[in-house]
Amino acid sequence: MICVFLIEEEKMAETKEEKFKRLSEKRVNAALDKIRLIGNLSSPQYDFTAEQIGNLFNSLRAAVAEVEEKFQKPLQRKMNKAEAPKEGGSI
Repeated sequence: MICVFLIEEEKMAETKEEKFKRLSEKRVNAALDKIRLIGNLSSPQYDFTAEQIGNLFNSLRAAVAEVEEKFQKPLQRKMNKAEAPKEGGSI
């Protein structure tokens, strides 16, 4: 019971950046593990065509591009905010 309380307390004190780092590390590592498992399908134990492999890699590239695109708008807003002149400051 005490351990649960301490863990919850730590999460409450966690900054947005710390939470991002913690979650992104777990999720990227899990995604990389799954990609390695896809690589195991290249074994002679499986039969596949060039078209199937092309579709597989096109799907992976599209998924990565979609995720990357999701980050672009918030990243651009942050960059614009950082470049904007502060109120009361010189232009």
